[in-house]
Amino acid sequence: MRGSVTTQAVLFSLAFAGRIAAKDDQNYNSSLNFRPNNVTLSDLYYWVGSYYNGTTDVEFVPDLGLAANDSLLCPTLPNGTLTRHYDTVLALTEPSIYNSGFDPVNAFLTLWPPDFNFSTLPLSEQVQDFPSLEFALFSSQPAYSVSDDIQNYFDWTLNATEGPPYSLFSALPDYNGIAGPAGFYLSWTQCNGTGDVEWLFAPIDFNISQAGLYLPDPVIDLQFDGRTANLSLEGYFGGYEDTNSVLLTVGKFKLSFSGVLDAYHSDVLANNTATPTWLRTVGFQNNSLNVGYTSVASSQSVPGTLVTTTWIVVMFGAIFLAV
Repeated sequence: MRGSVTTQAVLFSLAFAGRIAAKDDQNYNSSLNFRPNNVTLSDLYYWVGSYYNGTTDVEFVPDLGLAANDSLLCPTLPNGTLTRHYDTVLALTEPSIYNSGFDPVNAFLTLWPPDFNFSTLPLSEQVQDFPSLEFALFSSQPAYSVSDDIQNYFDWTLNATEGPPYSLFSALPDYNGIAGPAGFYLSWTQCNGTGDVEWLFAPIDFNISQAGLYLPDPVIDLQFDGRTANLSLEGYFGGYEDTNSVLLTVGKFKLSFSGVLDAYHSDVLANNTATPTWLRTVGFQNNSLNVGYTSVASSQSVPGTLVTTTWIVVMFGAIFLAV
């Protein structure tokens, strides 16, 4: 829902004043999308943007007909749908000068074990290297410095709009954006029928099946605003018993994420821009919902605090007079 003109003016005044009042990080470069160093955060929350907590369900439907001519496939596996559930953080972050091409948003989807304790994440380890990460899909390579050479993995199309909710989609002709484990691990019937064993279901490129069926490229869909986010991906997988590198089954999978805004780690998403834009609040002492916010500013930030207060009074006065 769109906010009032008054709300927008106040938010933009906070963003402006926050830039003046940013404290304790004398080297902060506002032209980049990195968070200031005056807040202590895991690298999962390294960038300006919105972060959504939720759950992801991944459904797998084996279909041997997709590779009917492959004699190595296991013919005795049962039919039916298998499902895995994950705790999930979706980071939707501001692109920066190191992103190539049209990139309205960087999307970092990270899947974790159910009931994962995120407070145990290390503070100085890159997201793709977290040992507890079970699966990740990145629209571009996460960057931790401006010198990083960044490749976009998605070719986003942003549906025309004047503000949130934003709707984007991208075809995935390959899966270069996968990080962490190569796929999804789950327990399933062993091919020889002697019991259950751990399987790896890995997304695979599968344009033309061996049965002569044309298969479209997987497509990822994303919708989000300042409160919720939803993401879905449908594609194809190859299944391997964990101790065996031979492809034993193939099929379709569907990944579905639904989440709500994590205000503690998120900047404020503007609500009147055609492309996603964030008003920087984390580390700027202008949003009481954020990590690191204190009601009493340090001595280093007193001038910035006075400027913030004065600016807000001026903005309210201007709005009142305009009415």
